[in-house]
Amino acid sequence: MTYSHGRVLVTGGSGFGGSHLVRRLTRDGNRVWNVDIRAPKDHDATYVAGDVRDIELLRGVLSSNAIDTVFHLAAQPLIPLSIEAPFETLDINSRGTYAVLEACRTVGVAALVVASSGAYYGTTTIDEPIPEGAAPLPASNLYAAGKAAADLAAQGYAHTFDMPVGVCRFMNTYGPDDANTSRLIPQAISLLENNRPYTFGTRDDGTARLDFVHIDDMTSAYLAVATFVADHGGRDAVFNIGTGVATPIADVARLVSQAYDGVLREPIFSGARREPAVVKYLDPTKARVLLGWQSSITIADGIASVIDAKRRSV
Repeated sequence: MTYSHGRVLVTGGSGFGGSHLVRRLTRDGNRVWNVDIRAPKDHDATYVAGDVRDIELLRGVLSSNAIDTVFHLAAQPLIPLSIEAPFETLDINSRGTYAVLEACRTVGVAALVVASSGAYYGTTTIDEPIPEGAAPLPASNLYAAGKAAADLAAQGYAHTFDMPVGVCRFMNTYGPDDANTSRLIPQAISLLENNRPYTFGTRDDGTARLDFVHIDDMTSAYLAVATFVADHGGRDAVFNIGTGVATPIADVARLVSQAYDGVLREPIFSGARREPAVVKYLDPTKARVLLGWQSSITIADGIASVIDAKRRSV
């Protein structure tokens, strides 16, 4: 899918998801601005060094550049860091979103897309796809709490001010250039690259089954949601972005091992036994029906793309 509405702001455009989105937008011919505390590595967006919580900075970028579309991806995404620095995590993920919403409300934009998370739904154990209407459950960490607060605020702005705000709830995004080794697939690759034992610590007991979405599918979803809210507004513009399939995390680790060098290693997960096991996958029906979006990359093909991209970058 292409998106060519012209003048676009991406917050967090230097991060994993943001970089992929910026590259897609610039490739499609958009003029893109990136507000981030980190300088980007390689894309052609206009970089604005700044904190997403700085509402006056955001207003200035929006108004001086006649921005019409905003993708808000800036966040503190590391769950271990959310435990070490809970206030900072909540402040960035919640108040940062409030600043973006208020800047867009006061300046005016044609579409705002907010990156939420499947963490909104808490920790689940029922083997059923989760629909958008499911209530938020108690957060398992401060990252989840901050994203749930941001999600609810985005919906509140859409309804209170009739703003064109869309919310994307993603599950376990993976793909090339993800350096976050606290996530399963980058961690597995790092273990293999460094010839270390194929053990994943106490993060899980190995029984969890989760939804994994490739970064290219995620990027296409952002563009589809932006198009939708620009045309239809933001009321009820909350979308699950997932595969609708729960994949055992042990199987994911096995797939990484086989794709890496053809060797089937048995992953070791030494977390406390969970009864019942964690099962979490999203129902993407609404996105398919209203956006025409659906996941197109299988977990096996996606993992192969990650390893291939990493080898080509060496």
